[in-house]
Amino acid sequence: MDVLGWLWWLLASVVGLVWSLAWFLLGGWVSTLAQIAVIVLVIFGYKYGWRRAPQELLARLGSFGRFAWGWLRAKEMTAPAPSRATARPEPQRSRTSGRSFARRQPGDIRINVSTSLSLLMLAGLWLLAAL
Repeated sequence: MDVLGWLWWLLASVVGLVWSLAWFLLGGWVSTLAQIAVIVLVIFGYKYGWRRAPQELLARLGSFGRFAWGWLRAKEMTAPAPSRATARPEPQRSRTSGRSFARRQPGDIRINVSTSLSLLMLAGLWLLAAL
């Protein structure tokens, strides 16, 4: 009988640990979404009054929901295959990987968000040092 008690304690401990970890990871999102909801309600209440604010908020949420659902359901557009008469020559392909790369045009900027934020931080530190 003691073995069943130990197994129950072990199972309860594991479930408690998993629940604590899940709540730790999701708790920040839950509190952030709750704060955003309060801010949105205050803004709508200030803009439309406390009687009309819920209807306006639900109308806006409905249109946003339709937009989000349409975006999720959308498929990527594919171009029709060109005919032989109008087909353009394919770009040169690398012999090693088989992928083609478009040539950069003057003014093209190919920089990712992480690099942009790092450069902004360095510029901010440089400006802070200049003060």
